[in-house]
Amino acid sequence: MNLTTYQSCSFAEKRAVLRAFWSSSDDESDKVNLAAREYGPYALGMVAIIALELVVISAVLGIRGSGWEWIAFIATAFALWSLWRTHVCQRVRRNGVARS
Repeated sequence: MNLTTYQSCSFAEKRAVLRAFWSSSDDESDKVNLAAREYGPYALGMVAIIALELVVISAVLGIRGSGWEWIAFIATAFALWSLWRTHVCQRVRRNGVARS
């Protein structure tokens, strides 16, 4: 799946896509809902890459015993929570079960 519908959206529609995806609620527009479904895998992939990078950074700082280790741990925990939240939003979008 590609981002064809998302890319054809206006700026206001793209904002509606993000709102629909992250709130897990359907929009009035079928175009926005389709674009939100297209957006899901890309959002999940990008958040997963960021989380993976932070896991590696945290591990390196932990091994070295750096004073920055606790900040990296907090950032990693937040990134992993974000990954979980993105997965939930994508699953809701993919299954077509949206909250009102």
